[in-house]
Amino acid sequence: MGVYIYCIKEDHRYQSSIKSREFENQWFKLEKDGTVIVKGSNYKGYAWDGCSPKMKIKDVYIGTLEAVLNFDTAKSKTYYASLIHDVFYQFGKDIKLIVKRKEVDREFYIILKRDKFRFAGLYYTAVRLFGWIFWYT
Repeated sequence: MGVYIYCIKEDHRYQSSIKSREFENQWFKLEKDGTVIVKGSNYKGYAWDGCSPKMKIKDVYIGTLEAVLNFDTAKSKTYYASLIHDVFYQFGKDIKLIVKRKEVDREFYIILKRDKFRFAGLYYTAVRLFGWIFWYT
């Protein structure tokens, strides 16, 4: 079982800049116009670990810090960026021929900037440097 700290129970839509490609499985869909739908309404919801890496020791998470509350969304400032990034990375093996890791990392950065996360550049640099470790796993 993974180290999950977030779970959505309803579908989440995001308008990405990844266009002219399509993919769908039971957990997410990429439409030709760039719309990404994370299917939280499946099973018990879509769960992810936020900004990676993390590990759990008893009931405590150790690893990359999540951001402070975004008062506009009532979620962490890294919540939506990590959701979109993680769903693409989770299925990287399935989409590697149609979506480049660089594009997914760029969406992560765009969402962090949109949500006014002060360390967007640092987190983006980290995923560019180390994301390859997780991309096809």
